[in-house]
Amino acid sequence: MNVSLPVLSTVQSVSFSVLSTQDIRRISVKQITNPILLDDLNRPNVGGLYDPALGPVYKQDICITCHQTYFSCPGHFGHIELPAPVFHPLFMNHMYILLRATCLFCHYFKLPRQELVKYVAKLRLLEHGMLDAASALNNLQRKSKSKEQDLSDESKSETLEAFEQRVEAFVQLNLLRASGSRDNYKHSLVFQERKDLIQEVLKASLIKKCQNCGANGYTFRKEGHTKVIEYDLSPKMRIANEVLGLRRRDILTSLPREHVVVQMEHGNTDGNDSDTEVSEPEGGEWAFSDEESGGRPQQGQEGLPRAANGRVKSSQGRNERVMAPEECRAHLRLLFANEEVLCSLIFGRHGPLSPVTNGLSVASADMFFMDVIPVSPTRFRPPAKMGETLFENPHNELLGKMLTTSYRLRDLNAELRAASTKTSTYDNNNRRKLLGILLETLIQLQVDVNSFIDSGKNPMTLRNGKLPPSGIKQVLEKKEGLFRMHMMGKRVNYAARSVISPDVNIEPNEIGVPPVFARKLTFPEPVTPANFHEMRQLVINGPKIHPGATIVEYEDGHQIYLDQLTVEQRTAIANQLLTPQEGSRADRRRFTTRTTTINKKVFRHLRDGDMLILNRQPTLHKPSMMAHRARVLHGEKTIRMHYANCNSYNADFDGDEMNIHFPQNEVARAEAMLIANTDNQYLVPTSGKPLRGLIQDHIVAGVWMTNPETFFSRGEYFQLLYGALKPEEYSIHDGGRLLTLPPTIWKPKPLWTGKQIISTILLNITPNSAEGLNLNAKSKVPSAAWGKDSSEGQVIIINGELLCGTLDKSAFGASDFGLVHSVYELYGAEVAGRLLGILGRLFTKFLQHKAFTCRMDDLALTYEGDAKRAELLRDGEDLGTEGAIENFPSLNDISNEEKPAALLQLLREVLRDEEKMAGLDMTVKSRLRELTKSIADAVMPHGLLRKFPHNNMQTMTQSGAKGSAVNAQQISCALGQQELEGRRVPVMVSGKTLPAFKAFETKAIAGGYVASRFLSGIRPQEFFFHCMAGREGLIDTAVKTSRSGYLQRSLVKHLEGIRVHYDNTVRGSDGSVYQFHYGGDALDVTKQKHLYQFTFMAQNMKALIDRYRPRNAMGFLDDEQARKYTKSVLKASREIKAGENLSKRDRMATPLELFDPARFLGSTSEMFAERLEDYIKSNPDNLLRSKNDVFSIRRRHALRSGNDFRLMMMFKYLRSLVEPGEAVGLLAGQGVGEPSTQMTLNTFHFAGHGAANVTLGIPRLREIVMTASKQPRTPSMVMTVAKGISVDQADAFARRASRVTLSQVVDRVTIEERFTVNNLARRKQFTIDIAFHLEEEYRTEYDVSPTELVRAFGTRFPLILKREIQLEMRKLSADLKSQISELGRGKAVRRGEEGAPGTAVDTEDNMDTDAGEPAGRRDEEEESEVGDGDASKEKRDRQKQQQVSYESDEDEDVESYMDPLEGDLEGAYALGLEGAAIEDLKEKPERKSKLYGIVKEIEQAFLENFPNARAFAFSASRCTIKLEFGSDLPKLLLMGIVERTCTKTVVREIPGITDCFLVKEASKDGSLKITSSGSNLQGLWAFACAIEEPLIEEDDLYSNDIYSILTTYGVEMARATIVREMSGVFGIYNIEVDIRHLELIADYMTFEGGYKPFNRKGISMHPSPLLKASFETTGAFLSDATLYGDFDDLQTPSSNLVIGRPSLGGTGVFDVVTVTPSS
Repeated sequence: MNVSLPVLSTVQSVSFSVLSTQDIRRISVKQITNPILLDDLNRPNVGGLYDPALGPVYKQDICITCHQTYFSCPGHFGHIELPAPVFHPLFMNHMYILLRATCLFCHYFKLPRQELVKYVAKLRLLEHGMLDAASALNNLQRKSKSKEQDLSDESKSETLEAFEQRVEAFVQLNLLRASGSRDNYKHSLVFQERKDLIQEVLKASLIKKCQNCGANGYTFRKEGHTKVIEYDLSPKMRIANEVLGLRRRDILTSLPREHVVVQMEHGNTDGNDSDTEVSEPEGGEWAFSDEESGGRPQQGQEGLPRAANGRVKSSQGRNERVMAPEECRAHLRLLFANEEVLCSLIFGRHGPLSPVTNGLSVASADMFFMDVIPVSPTRFRPPAKMGETLFENPHNELLGKMLTTSYRLRDLNAELRAASTKTSTYDNNNRRKLLGILLETLIQLQVDVNSFIDSGKNPMTLRNGKLPPSGIKQVLEKKEGLFRMHMMGKRVNYAARSVISPDVNIEPNEIGVPPVFARKLTFPEPVTPANFHEMRQLVINGPKIHPGATIVEYEDGHQIYLDQLTVEQRTAIANQLLTPQEGSRADRRRFTTRTTTINKKVFRHLRDGDMLILNRQPTLHKPSMMAHRARVLHGEKTIRMHYANCNSYNADFDGDEMNIHFPQNEVARAEAMLIANTDNQYLVPTSGKPLRGLIQDHIVAGVWMTNPETFFSRGEYFQLLYGALKPEEYSIHDGGRLLTLPPTIWKPKPLWTGKQIISTILLNITPNSAEGLNLNAKSKVPSAAWGKDSSEGQVIIINGELLCGTLDKSAFGASDFGLVHSVYELYGAEVAGRLLGILGRLFTKFLQHKAFTCRMDDLALTYEGDAKRAELLRDGEDLGTEGAIENFPSLNDISNEEKPAALLQLLREVLRDEEKMAGLDMTVKSRLRELTKSIADAVMPHGLLRKFPHNNMQTMTQSGAKGSAVNAQQISCALGQQELEGRRVPVMVSGKTLPAFKAFETKAIAGGYVASRFLSGIRPQEFFFHCMAGREGLIDTAVKTSRSGYLQRSLVKHLEGIRVHYDNTVRGSDGSVYQFHYGGDALDVTKQKHLYQFTFMAQNMKALIDRYRPRNAMGFLDDEQARKYTKSVLKASREIKAGENLSKRDRMATPLELFDPARFLGSTSEMFAERLEDYIKSNPDNLLRSKNDVFSIRRRHALRSGNDFRLMMMFKYLRSLVEPGEAVGLLAGQGVGEPSTQMTLNTFHFAGHGAANVTLGIPRLREIVMTASKQPRTPSMVMTVAKGISVDQADAFARRASRVTLSQVVDRVTIEERFTVNNLARRKQFTIDIAFHLEEEYRTEYDVSPTELVRAFGTRFPLILKREIQLEMRKLSADLKSQISELGRGKAVRRGEEGAPGTAVDTEDNMDTDAGEPAGRRDEEEESEVGDGDASKEKRDRQKQQQVSYESDEDEDVESYMDPLEGDLEGAYALGLEGAAIEDLKEKPERKSKLYGIVKEIEQAFLENFPNARAFAFSASRCTIKLEFGSDLPKLLLMGIVERTCTKTVVREIPGITDCFLVKEASKDGSLKITSSGSNLQGLWAFACAIEEPLIEEDDLYSNDIYSILTTYGVEMARATIVREMSGVFGIYNIEVDIRHLELIADYMTFEGGYKPFNRKGISMHPSPLLKASFETTGAFLSDATLYGDFDDLQTPSSNLVIGRPSLGGTGVFDVVTVTPSS
């Protein structure tokens, strides 16, 4: 962008519409008629697809249309005339819905007139953005007379005309009040309502009977994307229509009826549409037009109806007929003429330039069809060249096919015309054959057009699974498509990329650039008298010598390259740099002003001090792109970067590459220098914590240098200071002198401590006007590590002097409230950046004096330590076995001798039970965890051979330089338990984990416990387990990147337009208000970090006042009103009085509501004001002047009053407000997306309960944010037990609330099968014997009584058994059928789409009923963006398909067959849950006689529900059932069926909740908590709160199922749950994400009052078509925008990027204007 030239005009909006046939012909410069591309000499053919009129093909050609060269010709369109109209592939679904909504007799919409009137009114109001008025229309009803009134009294009932007038008056009244135009619907709520309303209109019209003329409508079916088939009316409907006197008129009477007319002439460019119409042959095989007899085709043989493909149907079927596109168009044209208003409101164009007549933009039905295909210019279809060979562009192939098919149609038409002439050689069979071929060719033409527009609709199958040539839609979509590849991101000039290397001697805000880049990258510097001499020298130096210049640009814009010129020529040009250009060339091409504003420009080399933007991919958050100052380093080959930036870019120096971008004008340079510079990115917006800091060796050096034992001589002191401060580069103070401190020790020789060096540095970087720094902080190394009574863990700095404490990671690493962070807060970003650079150089110089290493004796243990470790390992040898025994309580009663055998048996039983294995793993792991911990505690760190600080390994881990205590333990103690997905090493079928172990080995090592250490080596088995765990980590990282990348992209795309406005509100790009104050307190995440550090603020009050200068601002601020009001708010009581809902304070407005925080001092958040008052009142550190000071201590500075402090803190609050224009939506997206890359994919377990899984990490984040799941994978609830309820009662409640299935109570099942002969008929008889566990056992374990058990056999068990048997039979017959059908058949290469050959949908079942949903864009949408989510999704889908054959697919099948019987189950088994549940908590002795009575009842029910049952017997210990079937029953594996039935038969449950358990750990307030797997809030209310004294607190229920909370408690509760769930996900990984980001995401998701996902369904609610197109399913979103005549007002960042305008965020939200002098 050339800032010296004014921008004369910009694009304001982009509207979408369809080109009519005439438009295409008008734009076209040539009709394409020749399918052959090139002649024998490889030159383009005239009339071919590379016709010279469309633009030059080769670089040396000239365009014959505009006579420009290959480079300057923009290209010109051609067109292909189709011999017959075809359906528009992108709009065919919509056309089909419209056709079904149209009455083919009267050609109006089928819905009632009064409804249509209301829909029209609503659409008109919504166009003007009047959402309230549109919803008020629902209350407007047509008046009808009441039933009491006399039927003959007609006058009382309102006529349709009167109702219409009443609605019109209402609309006109509202439109008078409306301020905007008819394009005012671009607000997300209005847009969504309008979109829903359009769907509603079309859906309401899909009814059988027309409400206008009363005709019974036809039904249709769409076959693939090629043809629409009409079903004939049933005889009953036909008679009804005839009674009404309705005859369907022939819509195509204008054409001859004898044969097909197909026009295809070379020059057919007149406006007449060429039509096709086909008469019906004998037998009704295929007919295009309506027959005279009411549109009824002839019957087939014996009067049976026929399908469209000629297949004879059964007598119940109906005749079918293919409707030609021409006929569909004729019907829709009539509809659009009759229903002009409604059609125009739905499909009319919008935007500033749309043609409007009488407030409507009239729509045409022709947009659903294509007569002419536009052919893009040659330059957009270039042939690919490989060596000498030319490869055709895929589009040419598709267009060529279309031409060939058109010619075939022309020839066939001529043949058919000849064959139809009644001559002596007339052959009817030949004619019919030709007609068949012609119809097939017509379908082929549709297929060709479909393939050209969208290759997904191309039925062509290629070898090796290759995809067909891509269509227009494919060129736009996915990552490589036009939108994402060439519009959202572009290749740029003035950029460089190379490997990075570290350099400690440059400043952290500098970047070392190799000379090769410095000579290539240039900056266009305007020549002025001030810089003339410098520029002159650069031009003379030329491009080869640095610093030099490469180009000189003259005033008229033409450039002279200096690389080919001699020194003399360059000098001549250099001397004329200030001479104005001769002639008026400059004036002719530019708009000029009186004074010459345009001067010559010298493209000079990059030089020291230039601003460069550096970027490392993946660019996950704001600090991944920062502006550095360039420093050209001669002799270097790589980009050099300071260590302090590693964290920001997430870079290391193992071969990482980075990109450099060179801003090309002064505005960009200014922004880079003052906003994007590295020093200002010290704090990260994700959490507000520091991101830059020194790392690794520097931290170790810092610890050694500042520890109490380090002293320096005079020479060392000055050498270190000189090397660190570089006084020759920076004028340190106004005096320019370096200030030093006197030595600590004078005799025998002067010695300075390391702490004094730090103090000297602080003294020299403190600005002259400022006070020294005061800071109390903690270091990472604890005081105890330095010895008893040491206070080195406490860092104390007073007035810039380090008095006590060792500096480590917490002081100058990336940690908050350390030394560098405090300097940043007090003296600003630049000083903090310099301090980092100085410390980096200081510690490097120090390390050059005193080297650092790590040796074996830092890792070894003492003799005693080794002995202790060995002893602990010996004692813990049997811990694995003990843990396994502990897991099975049943082993407690067995003698020790019998235990091993019993344990082995139990292990065999649980081997395949995932839940029980998980429980076993948890128990054993917790025992072994204790062992690992005890070894570490026993020998680390006091059992080490060398102690801290002389132990280098310990110095690294304790100071935070590198590694953690765990790493040291793994080296010196033991590796511990190896885990895979949170479990121990999995067991094979044989019961072994590795062949080296015995089956069902319980020793710890067999489960993956590694007792060895790295120091002394590990065994092969242990090594193998360790490799397994390591591999899991690698796989995890690979999978994670694509997942988290897509998550972040989705977040950023949705939130990109949300920013802070000048009225402090947070709004979207359409003006929707998401928050009234950002985060509730209007504070910036990074600026508010020190706001609550009152002690630090009070200590450094003078320095802060010096920095902020509040007195200068006081004239512009009101410092009275808001402060007074805040005082009154804080005085108001928080107590809620009896009978009231709110306290006195809650009834008052907050200060932020009434006073703008940017203009009223003291308008702060309530929490801040309260905390500040508490601090001033309590004055905990005695830093403020207090009235009751008894002793007045003499101080350097008198203490300030509390009032001064209050004023200063309020001013600090004012300075911490978020800036208008801040793109908080992007920051929120990055704040959640960037940390998600650190999360592993594991699912973790609930504390203390192994079997209850809960989804965490990225899968849970995706579930909350991206899919907004209505059914989360692992729903759970937490309840608080009511006060006064004992643990036993709570435990009983938890057992009672858990689901109990029959299989849990069953011990074993035996089945006896035999043949019986009864009355000479052989029968199969099964006796099923189900034995239960002992009654006491199941009573204590599940709290189930025999009565409850027997009730389960009444209905559920027989119905489920019946269904399972039916399913098994169905599966057997299906298997048999598929095996027979697959004999001798090959396999399909590619999965055909709906309607592709081989998937012809012609069954009566598939016939589209009119009441159905509009067949939306499902096929387009879901297939469109396979690779858009994550790069590996397609691959995963393929793998899934391969796996299917190995996995049991029982569950899926069963689910699909469950529906028919679900009703029987529910109806027949209405479980009185509420009563039963509570009654049974009160123990009641059950009488045998009562049970006997119930059994009789149940026996009757069982025999009724299962007709094949012959006997049923039940007791408390077993149940016997006899079944009898015919002898022809196939071989059934009844055991599996009964097992499945037992598993599915529920004895007792709260729907949706599988089990409940008491949480073992006590909560903070001491209350008992119950957790459940599964969630059902209403069910739980009914279950637990139905009695007078509820067992749980009704007000303290929590569920992680956000959707159920939304439907139960409302949207505010759902918003709070989203925030809580997301922070919970991050909390587990100890990742800090500021609550403001999560709240903004939650506000966005719940803005419409629902729960909106961050996927393409969520983004479809956005009114900007370009934003949607640049996200996913580009084709679908663009075709939608075109169909409904939408426009984009270019308010979103994405739409601005697409157009190439600056985004409206950050510094783009305002314009800088100058006051023009009044005349």
